[in-house]
Amino acid sequence: MSVDKFKFISPGIFIDEIDESQVPQLPERMGPVIIGRFQSGPSNRPVKVESFKEFVQVFGNPVPGTPSTDSWRTGALLAPTYAAYAAQAWLRNNSPCNVIRLLGKQSDKAAQGVEATNKGLAGWITDNTPNSDISDAGGAYGLFVMPNPDNFAGEVAAGLFDAITIAAGDSDADTITINTPAGLGTDGGKAIEIKLTNLMGATPTANQINVDFGGGSTTNITDNIVLAINGTADTAKVKYGSNIAGGATSGINGLSAAEGSTTSKITLTATTNGSVGNNVTLTETLTNGSVLSALTGGSGPAVSGTLAAIWYVQDGAVLLEGVPRDDSAVVSGSALLVKSTNQTFKAKIVKNGAGSSNVQKAAEFNFDRDSDQFIRKVFNTNPTTTNDALVDAELNYWLGETFETSVQNDMAVTGTAVSKTGEFLGFIALLDGSTDSHPVDWHNHRYANVASSTGFFISQDTRGTITADFDPSTDTESLFKIHALDSGESANRDLKVSIQEIKAPSDNFNKFGTFTVLIRRATDTDNNPQVLERYSGCNLNPNSANYIARMIGDKEFVFDDATNVMREIGENDNRSKYVRVEVTDLVKNGEAEGLLPFGVYGPAIPATINLVSGSNGGSTKLLGPEGQAVKEWFSGADDANYPTASIHVKHAANEADAAMVSHGILSANNPLTASLAWPKTRLRVSSSEGGLLKGSQAYFGYQSNVVNTKRYDQENLDLLRGQPANFNGGHPANKISDTAAFQYSWIFTLDDITGSTDDMSADGNFDHAFHVAGSRAASNSITARNSSSVSVLDQGFNRFTSPMFGGFDGFDITEKDPLSNTYMEGSPTVRSNYAFHTIKKSIDMISDSEFIEYDIATIPGITKNTINAQLIETCENRGDALAIVDLEGLSVPAHENDKPESERRGNVTTMINNLKNLNINSSYGCAFYPFVKIRDLINDTVVDVPPSVVALGTFSSSQRRSAVWFAPAGFTRGGLSEGSAGIPVVGIKERVVSADRDRLYDANINPIASFPAEGVVIFGQKTLQVTPSALDRINVRRLLILVKKEISRIASTILFDQNVQATWDRFSTAANSFLNGVKAGLGVTDFRVQLDDKTTTEDLIDRNILYAKIFIKPAKAIEFIALDFIVTRSGASFED
Repeated sequence: MSVDKFKFISPGIFIDEIDESQVPQLPERMGPVIIGRFQSGPSNRPVKVESFKEFVQVFGNPVPGTPSTDSWRTGALLAPTYAAYAAQAWLRNNSPCNVIRLLGKQSDKAAQGVEATNKGLAGWITDNTPNSDISDAGGAYGLFVMPNPDNFAGEVAAGLFDAITIAAGDSDADTITINTPAGLGTDGGKAIEIKLTNLMGATPTANQINVDFGGGSTTNITDNIVLAINGTADTAKVKYGSNIAGGATSGINGLSAAEGSTTSKITLTATTNGSVGNNVTLTETLTNGSVLSALTGGSGPAVSGTLAAIWYVQDGAVLLEGVPRDDSAVVSGSALLVKSTNQTFKAKIVKNGAGSSNVQKAAEFNFDRDSDQFIRKVFNTNPTTTNDALVDAELNYWLGETFETSVQNDMAVTGTAVSKTGEFLGFIALLDGSTDSHPVDWHNHRYANVASSTGFFISQDTRGTITADFDPSTDTESLFKIHALDSGESANRDLKVSIQEIKAPSDNFNKFGTFTVLIRRATDTDNNPQVLERYSGCNLNPNSANYIARMIGDKEFVFDDATNVMREIGENDNRSKYVRVEVTDLVKNGEAEGLLPFGVYGPAIPATINLVSGSNGGSTKLLGPEGQAVKEWFSGADDANYPTASIHVKHAANEADAAMVSHGILSANNPLTASLAWPKTRLRVSSSEGGLLKGSQAYFGYQSNVVNTKRYDQENLDLLRGQPANFNGGHPANKISDTAAFQYSWIFTLDDITGSTDDMSADGNFDHAFHVAGSRAASNSITARNSSSVSVLDQGFNRFTSPMFGGFDGFDITEKDPLSNTYMEGSPTVRSNYAFHTIKKSIDMISDSEFIEYDIATIPGITKNTINAQLIETCENRGDALAIVDLEGLSVPAHENDKPESERRGNVTTMINNLKNLNINSSYGCAFYPFVKIRDLINDTVVDVPPSVVALGTFSSSQRRSAVWFAPAGFTRGGLSEGSAGIPVVGIKERVVSADRDRLYDANINPIASFPAEGVVIFGQKTLQVTPSALDRINVRRLLILVKKEISRIASTILFDQNVQATWDRFSTAANSFLNGVKAGLGVTDFRVQLDDKTTTEDLIDRNILYAKIFIKPAKAIEFIALDFIVTRSGASFED
């Protein structure tokens, strides 16, 4: 009783308000399900959108399919997204709309074999695979570049180091000069001389550090030099010049343990008593544990190089042409060391042989994105140009990944002793590891679509105040990972994730800290973040309402092919439109007390390749089989020494063995020591980068812009893309288990944020800070100096960013439309054709009426008979939807083949015969003819679209203007030129004359006609039911779909109620009320609801059954008007 809410103690009047006038919630509106290709968004499952604005936000704008100058890198769609135009047409006048974005899937029982002719596997592969014979060769060819060590005059470009070895016999007064890079504190941009001396009482000069020679003990000298760089107060071993800013505190300011920074490359010069010598060995221990030996001067000088570009060749090879290292005659080939002219190389793409007649492309190129010779401006970057079904004169290659920023940054050589700073060495290598125990075949991308994700976000150092030997891969806990919602490659290009406002637990009663997660636009800058979604106050407490998985959502959708059921994995509904969270068991079990997201793993990349002249290739995972002597590959005397191996195609250049001996990469006559690194994404070094006034504004970690500019670095599109099949267990975001083959590009942590005393304010805090990998291990980071992980947060450095990476669409990129009808020619099955499997599974998915509700289904542009038949059958089996299909016989779009338009035009006879062969007799399907021309106002172009697009738009406008039981045809509701399609219609692809309209309508195909005065109009509304009845008309079928759905909803309100007259009356009243509304709206001319003891007999009552009959007389549309005009005599009476 409501009176129980009052508390009566002393007398008085007590008043409360009870609202029982709330309007009951209306049933959710139905809408169509539209299946097809879209720019972005979740894939292979239905997503409901309520407006075109929301549609664009999730799935992107419709695309007309215009040519792209660089479709490889940008991912531009080269065929129109018909489904997106259909969604736009529907949402112009109605909502909601269910969208299923298709990405490449393959059957578990798909035909095996990765060859290009096997269409059963999703993804793509080059036609030919690596082979030592150029007539049968193909694959992925990588260009590696490095500084020319011959120009160093005793100098070597290297990263920062943590160990130095002095060879025995070196004397007092040897010096090492360190040219520091600009931007690393006050010691940046200096030439600092480390002088080995036995006279430690002497005072060092400016820019000089005296180091105790230690009696010539190699160990002592090594230790002392390391102390000098890292900082020591032991003046018996090290003395600093007056202007060495770090001095005893931090050594050379900004350099200590800074390996990995893109701006921390330094030049080291070793001298013996003032002249260049060969006795100093500098050893860099990289963060991944591999060792690079750098020998200054003498034979075999060491350099650091990078992969610069990858070409994909269907049949043939890529050759590098130029002057070899010894300045002899010009050579051309793979696996030959060739010099650049300044920073320009020349490459040739050959086909079926190295003769001049087989050269497809020969060009000079560089890695300056603003140059006319920029590599991406010079070579073809469109994979579809290699498809002879789409182009007349197809090419045999396309340029894939290029790493221009890495080349420009990592290859920059400084120092006065280098006279040719722009000259590099380069060589071509086949990126094929098929003969290795760690296979990475770069030409093989045959796998189904996968979602993009971040690496695992990690905690602070869990060892507390211990800092020595800090390794973020072992001394932190993995907490969570952010996955894109099944969106394939688009999330690589569109999204990144930032963590900010990280706060430690406030007291002993709140044991979990908080943080904010931002989903940001990938191309923004830290100066102007573009936040798509914000989740504030997240934590790692699974019992909290602000638990990160609860705030964002953690549900993954997996379609079970065996049962045709979509299964949800996870506990919390996805609130984000873009991402979901995967938490580790540690977090899920509530064991992350006190832990905070402090860093993140970067993408996995191949391990650094170490090349040493004449060495064994056992550790060179991308360059050859284990146990194979690398030396023999390039200096052998016969063909037996040129196996089908990873790095070269010997016969690609038809080079004589003598040329390989002289100019081969690892020839004994061509001494070289080099490390070849895989390019990696850039990390922020300084909080002041970009001109930020406050260091606390900076997001450390991943940076997407070109350094010191606001320009998005296009190289990221190649660094973050999906990798080859079998790469790191299937995804670059996976934890690395094979450390011999792969390494992390970086592991970022706030524990490695450090500061300079020059940037320290009066309160002892840093106005700006730097990220220096390894600084915590060297006890130089903020958290190390203050013995507290909270200290870096207290100083305002509590933000960092991770890219999204590794997403893959699972499509054959040599097709303009990888789901085209042409790709499914013949009799495809789910095992033999991944495109057929992908579309068929989407129809299987929508067959369950308890999983998704819709009243129209369409797959615009798909004319495959078996698919259309399945879609119509699905709608009929459900009994609550109408399929709009495009039939064979329509025009074939230009993106499907290279035939002239005259051979691609639609044909009425073909379409009619095809429909007859389908043997369909169903009122749950309808079809239209021909293609229609629309104006795309977003892209300002005219696009030919299949008739299903404008038919769906017309259904929408007709439904909004009147009701579903009115015919969506004719000049009133079907006038396409008058806007009934929801998108501007400017014409039809082929004019349908009166005779053809009659033939089409007689075959139950609805013609779209064009009239001089009235414009373009839908001139029919038949279903595909051959048997004459009221249901052979679209308006009646849609009426019945609506009536059945609404009466079913009414019936559901009495389910499990008592089977008595009172319940029957309640049902009859509600049903009569609804049907009276339909009658008043001219949907039916009459109806009757019968529910009594004649329908629901005592026998049925005993069986718990209620049985009713609904009789309706649907109103028919006027399709034929007959008028007699009678001319009478003058004296005739009209009354007669």
